[in-house]
Amino acid sequence: MKIAIGKIGLIGMLLGSVNAFGSNPDRSGGAGATQLNVNPYARTAGYGGTNSASVRGIESFNLNIAGLAYTEKTDIAFSRMSFLQGSGVSVNNLGLAQAIGENGDGGVIGLGFSSWDFGSIPITTYDNPDGTLPMFSPQVVNIGASYAKKFSNSITGGFLLRLISEGIQDVRAQGLAFDFGVQYQTALNAKNPKKKIKKEDFRLGISMRNIGPDLTYRGAGLSFRAINAQTGADRKAYFTADKFNLPTLVNIGLGYDMRLDQNEETYFHRLTGSFNFNYNAFQSNVYGFGAEYAYKEQAMLRVAYNVTGDKQLFSRNETDPQYLNPIYGLWAGATFQMPISKSGTSMAIDYGYAPTRIFNGMHTIGIRLTVGGKKG
Repeated sequence: MKIAIGKIGLIGMLLGSVNAFGSNPDRSGGAGATQLNVNPYARTAGYGGTNSASVRGIESFNLNIAGLAYTEKTDIAFSRMSFLQGSGVSVNNLGLAQAIGENGDGGVIGLGFSSWDFGSIPITTYDNPDGTLPMFSPQVVNIGASYAKKFSNSITGGFLLRLISEGIQDVRAQGLAFDFGVQYQTALNAKNPKKKIKKEDFRLGISMRNIGPDLTYRGAGLSFRAINAQTGADRKAYFTADKFNLPTLVNIGLGYDMRLDQNEETYFHRLTGSFNFNYNAFQSNVYGFGAEYAYKEQAMLRVAYNVTGDKQLFSRNETDPQYLNPIYGLWAGATFQMPISKSGTSMAIDYGYAPTRIFNGMHTIGIRLTVGGKKG
């Protein structure tokens, strides 16, 4: 009884805390390095970020790093995103997670590499506006290293350090960002005699992302020739670039698994409902609702819907800057996962679609190899 009351109280405190976070749409455009908020992993990209409480493995890198602790042995994922379909911009992403120690008792370490491809852009200047000069391409690279651990059967936590580098040949900004996350899971009505197969079905997750010092652009591209009108001295001077903040955000999520099997001896059909509250320091708050259906954890379909706005929660007024958040709308994704061995090793193909206010959405395709830690 005390445990049940504690769970209800925890949920109440969580939902009550949502109202304590006020959004900041008036600060839109005030942050840099906003690519940190783009999820390049295919499986979670189709879930709209609503599964911050239930995300597992390498997919946790851009949502809630605490989920990395559930990696049994090795998790490798590669994905490619078509960002703003039709713009010619793409994102290549590679992630690796490895459990350390016997049975993963030492925790899990992870590495992630993300690179943006903007194609080739002609250089134009005041004297050469026709694009007859050589081409250039902006370089945006994020490299992350993380660690996560199970503190008990119910609680996991983790942190991530990410190196940020963006710029062109002669101007660049570099810095560091930190992520922190916690997840909690438990079984509701675990002692119900009618439930012969019972797993931890209720999940809660909280993560803070993109915490770090301000970034500044530096480089020879900000230099100019300055001649002193009085002395005639010719010297090299530099423009001073303003600092910019990182796009800090907080995720608070809930998830619940429902077993749909009519036979109490099997657990083939799973339906998971998810909710996520996203507080962003530089735009409107986002409320996400999602659902995922899985058959034997081999075929999965997921859908999510994100809404934003403070004056009217479900507003879609595209002329009011209050509601021009680029991530509202309907998200969708699918996964086909094929077991390779009895030890739990599997190969998966993931697809995710994310809506955008302009262009034709974002499409992500990924391949994932999961090496299980079970003895075959």
